[in-house]
This record gives sequence, C-alpha cells and structure tokens, in this order.
Amino acid sequence: MLKIPTFIIGGLLILTGLAGYLFQDLGLSLKLTGPIPDDAEFTLSDGNDSVILDLGFPSSKSAGEYAFWMVHRLNQNHAKDRSQANYAVEQGSNAYQTQSFWHASSKGDTQEALVLHAETGELGNLAETDADRSTVRLVYKNFTGNSLPVTLTSTNWTNIESKTTLKPGDSLQFYKSWTAFIPGILGIILIVLAQGAEMAPKARKHIMHGAVTVGLIGFIAVAKMLPKAVSEMNWLKGETYGIIQASSLKATTMLASAGLLLVFVILCVVSFISARKEMAAQAKAEAEKKKKVLDKVKAKNEDADDKKEKSSEDKKKEDNKTSGEDAKDSKSKESDKQGENDTNSSTKEEIKESKKSDDSSKSSVAPEPQPKKEPPQTSSGCS
Repeated sequence: MLKIPTFIIGGLLILTGLAGYLFQDLGLSLKLTGPIPDDAEFTLSDGNDSVILDLGFPSSKSAGEYAFWMVHRLNQNHAKDRSQANYAVEQGSNAYQTQSFWHASSKGDTQEALVLHAETGELGNLAETDADRSTVRLVYKNFTGNSLPVTLTSTNWTNIESKTTLKPGDSLQFYKSWTAFIPGILGIILIVLAQGAEMAPKARKHIMHGAVTVGLIGFIAVAKMLPKAVSEMNWLKGETYGIIQASSLKATTMLASAGLLLVFVILCVVSFISARKEMAAQAKAEAEKKKKVLDKVKAKNEDADDKKEKSSEDKKKEDNKTSGEDAKDSKSKESDKQGENDTNSSTKEEIKESKKSDDSSKSSVAPEPQPKKEPPQTSSGCS
C-alpha cells in the first residue's frame, strides 16, 4: 500500500514548499510591453536606502532591449560591488560595511541574450529580442535586517503592465511569490488523493493512477524549469557579475521537489507492477485451485462411472453365473429326471420281467387239488 510512502513524500514536499516560500527573497516582476519613455525614472527603495535604475543604451523600441539594459546595468553597477563588499566583510575585512542590495534577471530570449553577453561579451540582435513583451525580475537581498517595505517607484509607468492603473509617483511593493509553494501544493494533492484512495477502496486503483499522473506531470514541469534555475544562479554568481550572495534556494527547492516526485512515481510504478504480478499469481492460484477441484470432481465422477461399470459388469457376471447355474440346475434336474425315468423304466421292466417269470412258473407247475372237506354231521335224537 502506498499510503505511508505517499504521506511521507507529500509531507516532505510541503516542507520543501514552505521553506521555498518562507526563506525566499522579496521580489517584483516588471512586465514591459514596449519601450520605456525617456523621462521615466525608476527608483528602488527599502526605506533606508534607494537606488535609481540605469536604463542603459537602448537603440531600438524593443521591450527586450530595454529589459536587457535594466538588468545588466543594475547587476554590474550596483549588485556586483555590494555583494563582493559583503563577502569581504564575511571573510573578516573591516574595509567595507554590510549592505542590502538588489539584483535582476529576465526570461526567455532576453535572459538568453544576457547569458550570451556574460559569456562572450556580444550583444546580439537586441532589436528583435522579445520585441513586444519582456520581463524584468527584481530581487531584494536583505543583509541589514530591514523590516520596512521595499518598493519600486516611477515617474512614468507607460508600457509597464499592471493589474491596477499606475500614475506617476505610484509605487509597486516587493513581495514573496506564492509560486515558491508549488511543491507544497503538489504534496497536499498527493496526500488528499492517498487518503481518498484509503476511504474509497473500490476507486483506489483510479485514484492512485490519478496521483501518479499528478506526480509525473509535476516532475516533468519542475525538471523542465530546473536547468534554467541552475543556469540563472550560475550566471549571477559567475562572470561578469560575480554576485556571490545570489540565492541558490530556488534551484535547491526545485531539485528536491523533482527528486521527491521522481521517487513517488517510481514507487507507484513498482507498486503497480507488484500489484499486477500479485493479481496474476492470485488468478493463477485460483485457476489451479479450480482446476484441482474440477480434476477432483472429474476423478470422483470417473470413479463413480468405474464403480457403476464394474457394478454393471459384476451384475452381468452374476446374472451370467446365475443363468449358468440355473442352466446347470436345469440340466441337472433334467439329468436327474432322466435318471429317475430310466430308473423307473428299469424298475418297471424288472417288475414286468418278474411278473413274466411268475406267470411262467405258475403255468409250468400245476397246483395240487385240495381234498374236499365234508361237512360235519349232526345227530338228532328220536324217541
């Protein structure tokens, strides 16, 4: 069951998101939709210190070119010096004082142009770089424990996109981006899905497939953004800017999130494979069990048929034996009757012969006459 691993991974994702949100630097995104007016002046302030943005040397009306120069000049003329001074203080130098500072980056083709310039010194074709739309991402590095609002003020907000209408002198405040908590949101979704699968066993399979889909999509999205985050960090810390204190939190949280999501996806795949093997083994065991039962029933039926056939054969044999004995008895009776008849016949013949002999003896020897007896006389007296 994936409930416990999902809860653990989801919890770690929530912690990763919280760390990314709570420990991130304050930032502000400026979306340029065209060239910045010549009379526009942008001022960064933390309540104690202020810095005016150098707009550089744009030669076209491309939004990307204006964004390029704003980022490049801020990093080179402001962030680089203060970051290296802070690093010297950290190493024990007393020649400098710790200060807060701002640094900037961009997106898309503008960021690629900045990286190319840092690596080769070439400017490229800035007139066609994000000509209609570009972004400047400003970050405030608070090294002085400042608790006052950090703002950006301009005397002209033309071609700067904003949710509200900005007037000259209005300010935009730096804030923490909720997007840093995206890993935590993914963790919450995974935990909710795991709990739902536990509460609805019949739908568990579909719910966990949904969970692994969320994990896979999240992993692909984070893994896709990770190289850019690492490249931006290395770009800020390397030449030509050398902003040593550029935060690696974004890249670290992305790497941790991608790793956790990958582990979750692998665990799900392994679990699904194991479940399928278990189901196949169970089906095979049930099939074998059913086969054994069928074989047993078949054997029992065959035994019954054999017994029935044997009983039929025994009955047939017994019938044959009985008929044979009856025939024998009949034959014996006939024989006895015949013998009796023969005996009777011989007896009759003997009697007949005896009679004949008696008759012949009677005829040959004449019987002697018997003397005739006279009746006795009676005397009567006369007087």
